[in-house]
Amino acid sequence: MIEQLQAFKRQFANDAFVQRKIDAALTTFVGLGQQQLPDQPLPHLGFSVTQLVKNPDLMPLDALLANFRQQVITTYGIWHLPNNQWLDDLHQFIAGRQVLEIMAGNGVITHGLRARGDQVVATDNFAWAGQDNQLPTPWTAVLPCSASQALTTYPFDVLIMSWAPDTTTSDLEILQRLRQQHFTGDFIVIGEANQATNSPAFWATAHNTQPAALNRHHQPFDDIKDQVFLVK
Repeated sequence: MIEQLQAFKRQFANDAFVQRKIDAALTTFVGLGQQQLPDQPLPHLGFSVTQLVKNPDLMPLDALLANFRQQVITTYGIWHLPNNQWLDDLHQFIAGRQVLEIMAGNGVITHGLRARGDQVVATDNFAWAGQDNQLPTPWTAVLPCSASQALTTYPFDVLIMSWAPDTTTSDLEILQRLRQQHFTGDFIVIGEANQATNSPAFWATAHNTQPAALNRHHQPFDDIKDQVFLVK
């Protein structure tokens, strides 16, 4: 992908609008290889039908950028792509409380929060290994543990679950357990409601809000409109 983006960068050298999209994707992709996150939300990487009709030369670039998230997944094992401005907002929201991240994947969110001084336990059962990404390469320590086991093992005031799969109802089981325990902290869920992430049963049951403080710097960069929710 890097070589292709560099080629398009040369092709559209005189188009500042196109360059911004290419630079965002290229800088991010290279940075992830060095465990560096983008400083701010990526712009929307695609082009509108009107833009493509006006300039058909953009079509191959549009196809490449449409595959950006999948390339990030297969190369780095990252489904949800945080940025540093959003992590700053999340850090302020946590405000020194104990955090548990379940389904943490390669621990990118936890890595960012630990760098900001937050106390976080990250867990994942790594059931996704060998699927879109062949080998987990955590950015920080992630304990091999199922989500349900983590809830009964580690204390927490804030629970984070990002991009839970839509193929199981484990997310619903987590929510039901929190309700049974009368959890009074914050359950942060990152995903696309009723679409790419989480089970339909979860979204049908969840009572969620979208806090402005956690969505201000969390913007979708492709056709997946993921958001940050507080769920009860």
